[in-house]
Amino acid sequence: GKPPYTPHVHDFDQVLLFAGSNMDDIGDLHAEVEFCLGDELETHMITTTTAVAIPKGTPHFPATVNILNKPFFYYEISLTGKYSEKPVLVKKQPGPIVAMRSPMRKYVMPLAFTRKGAWAYGPTNRDDGGGHLAFIRTKEAAGFDCVILYESMKRGPYRLCPDPEKHHAHPTTQIMMFMGTDPYNMEDLGAEFEICLGKEDEKHTFTKSTAILTPPFLPHWPGGVVKLDRPIIMCDIHPFGNDH
Repeated sequence: GKPPYTPHVHDFDQVLLFAGSNMDDIGDLHAEVEFCLGDELETHMITTTTAVAIPKGTPHFPATVNILNKPFFYYEISLTGKYSEKPVLVKKQPGPIVAMRSPMRKYVMPLAFTRKGAWAYGPTNRDDGGGHLAFIRTKEAAGFDCVILYESMKRGPYRLCPDPEKHHAHPTTQIMMFMGTDPYNMEDLGAEFEICLGKEDEKHTFTKSTAILTPPFLPHWPGGVVKLDRPIIMCDIHPFGNDH
């Protein structure tokens, strides 16, 4: 937050993601973060890779990093075209650390990672990126429909999608973020990645951390990791859900 470190609210939905930078143990934050949430300023302790779903109008912050053994990645995913925030004037202080049955606990979602091995996509793609995958779905817990796929990739070449030789499209907007995992040089992807966009399969190749926006029904793929020097992250954001 910002001084004087009071809560604020937004008139849009938001997802905050605290993510570990150790690609050999992606679920461990290697840090301890106190995070205040809700009208009662419930204090939640975040120690693993965790997403916090924040419906519009929900007070949140301040957040305090108590322990930092390794750098971690912090994402703010705001479902709006223009960012704004409004401070909340409160007289109370943040409360003690809450237990699992607290009223706001449902919004705090530790990520459950699974090993995404060979044949994970099905019979037409046997590639194994060597990494782990977790899903963030906010609809049931927070009432707004945002789906995020968070995947580490540790091997190349690695082709994505169930049919890696064909493009596909979605009826809703998608933002794919491909990010390097060196916290001291996040611009460098540490890999070479390629993707095809549009009906003409226009090929794009990049070696820097890159975001790709695909509007509704824009064909995209085939593509994937061409070569890889160190692990990378794909954060695939579907701000209006991913039913198709």
